[in-house]
Amino acid sequence: MKKICLLAFLSVPFIQLKAQDAVVFKLRYLPNHVYNMSVMMGMKISANVSGDQSFIDKLNSEGITQPVKANFQIGMTDKMATGPAGTDKMMPLTADFRLDSIFADIGGKQPPIPPNIAGKNIKMFGRASQENLSVLIDSVAGKKTSDSSQMKMRQMMGLVQKQIKFPEKALKPGDSFTQSTPMNIPITRDNSIKIDAAITYKLVSISDGKAYFDLIPNLDINLNLPKATVNITGSGSGKLVYSIKDDFPLSRDVNFKMVVKVTSEKVNVDGTADIVMSSHTEIN
Repeated sequence: MKKICLLAFLSVPFIQLKAQDAVVFKLRYLPNHVYNMSVMMGMKISANVSGDQSFIDKLNSEGITQPVKANFQIGMTDKMATGPAGTDKMMPLTADFRLDSIFADIGGKQPPIPPNIAGKNIKMFGRASQENLSVLIDSVAGKKTSDSSQMKMRQMMGLVQKQIKFPEKALKPGDSFTQSTPMNIPITRDNSIKIDAAITYKLVSISDGKAYFDLIPNLDINLNLPKATVNITGSGSGKLVYSIKDDFPLSRDVNFKMVVKVTSEKVNVDGTADIVMSSHTEIN
């Protein structure tokens, strides 16, 4: 009997390991949780401008020489707290959003940035679904939100936490899936914006209640405008760490390189952009 008990005890780690060979991933807020999120984004641009000499002379007169270099950085935090779930699987939600820092440099010059834009808190109250990341914002700073404000709040919160569409089947280390968001937006009968963006997620390993993914983002944008054509292509790499018990990503780090080409009647631009994005979440 003692041998059987000992064997069963020794088998527990192996049973747990086997159980985590494959996991069905979800992405959702849980009741009575606090999510402290921080996001950092940076972009460095280098571009050569050709064409209209008067435009180039104007850049030179302002001290902006070729290649034109620009640097943008932004930092944000968001503290979200959920309450108990109701029968409709909705939870009360409070969110405290803050733009911590913003920096811009173009050709060695800093463009004017509205004062006090950084460090200002925006407090939001609403409801969140227990099934996913759907959020309804009822009021901001005590004022009821309109439909347009709702849309702006969703977009702002989307910057903090991008939603991942995991497949419904279980994934095991070595499996991968691709999330694509193709869009074709008509402007006029002859002009349009075509966007083909995709991220491939590869599950590398599962350990200590966390799943580790490699990310490969790809981007292809074509803007066929009335007087200009813009082509943007890009690719990169990244890492994602996901908490299995919390159904939520703990960190996401992505490096992305873009090639930009603008062709118009007067000015042409050939440039590159290096983008770094990092988000981290502490969950209590």
